[in-house]
Amino acid sequence: SSISLTRVECEKNSRYFSTLNVSAVNSTVTADIELIQTLKAGFRGHIDVQLRLSNAKKFQSLVQTDTDYCELLSTLKDSLFRRWVKSVTKNSNFMENCPVPAGHYYLKAWHVDMGLVPSYLLSGDYRLRALVYYGKYRSKKQLIIVQCIVEATMHNK
Repeated sequence: SSISLTRVECEKNSRYFSTLNVSAVNSTVTADIELIQTLKAGFRGHIDVQLRLSNAKKFQSLVQTDTDYCELLSTLKDSLFRRWVKSVTKNSNFMENCPVPAGHYYLKAWHVDMGLVPSYLLSGDYRLRALVYYGKYRSKKQLIIVQCIVEATMHNK
């Protein structure tokens, strides 16, 4: 199996970031981030994984997850999400604990570890929508910190 990244796009909340440059080159992700305000405990990550089969026009949601990021990191419980976080932190200076202080963060040429991709996933086009926010998901009190869309094509052998 292999994954080729076709698009990475992020929108930032300027109250939290002065710089948020994320790009996909040769199926690796690189990021340059300037966080100007500490991320206090309580921020959440909402992830929606969508699939478009080869003959379809629209993406369909496969799985959605909503997690308190700091809680996730403080628990020793191994989960797929936690293994993804660990994979990303190997190529970056991202914090593995909270709060996340203001400062410069980077991600250098991270590529998808195929060991982290469930083997039952079908070949096709995938879209991952990731949202980091405070408050309650899709409520008036929701404060979006950053949202990203990642698109990739998976080829199963």
